[in-house]
Amino acid sequence: MPSVLETRGLTLCWGGVAAVVGVDFKLGRRELRCLIGPNGAGKSTFFKCLTGQIKPTAGEVRIGEEETTGWDPHAVARLGVGIKTQVPSVMDGLDVRENVWLSAYRSRGREAARAAVDAALERLALGDIARTPVGRLSHGERQRVELAIVVAAAPTLILLDEPAAGLTSDEVGRLAEIIVALNREAAIVIVEHDMQFIRAIASGVTVFSQGRILVEGPVEAVMQDARVRDVYLGRKG
Repeated sequence: MPSVLETRGLTLCWGGVAAVVGVDFKLGRRELRCLIGPNGAGKSTFFKCLTGQIKPTAGEVRIGEEETTGWDPHAVARLGVGIKTQVPSVMDGLDVRENVWLSAYRSRGREAARAAVDAALERLALGDIARTPVGRLSHGERQRVELAIVVAAAPTLILLDEPAAGLTSDEVGRLAEIIVALNREAAIVIVEHDMQFIRAIASGVTVFSQGRILVEGPVEAVMQDARVRDVYLGRKG
């Protein structure tokens, strides 16, 4: 299967400490992969190398036909990549529709932006609060606004960092349905800790330990792997 995202020997060192070590990773078209592992395993650092938030020490990142190693996030986004980081990227002083419109306008132009905004608001069930300033929204609503911003740009690859963090169980269920639907149109990589959420959305996971990929495979098989249990229980990794 052609890769929409690939890393080769990706490495990042902080002051002599290797946070990511020689990671080879591939993601196919319309594949959804969750990156998991205990705290400090390197998954979030690896994710930031993909998005351009951090520049790797060695190795390369390829998105489609482009080598994007060391590119800034805005340049990565121009390739049709939707990025949602842990730090909110919304503008609190603007309302929901205005935030989403800016994303659609940048990627599609003025003529197509209105329809894209309407579709994104409907998909994320944001119509009732479309004219509400984002600064007045709950955490769960803000998370949906950020996803609408991603969706409005019509990405072919979506990178999400802990999208379920801080959500209620009902909100997590709604988010799972949204992500499964998005995966019909785009490949998705998600860094996540919530295993119930992961089981609801992902067929495959990549487990990080000590900056390296420990194991990859179907989620249920991976979670039964003795090496994975050892890492999560602190016996190694």
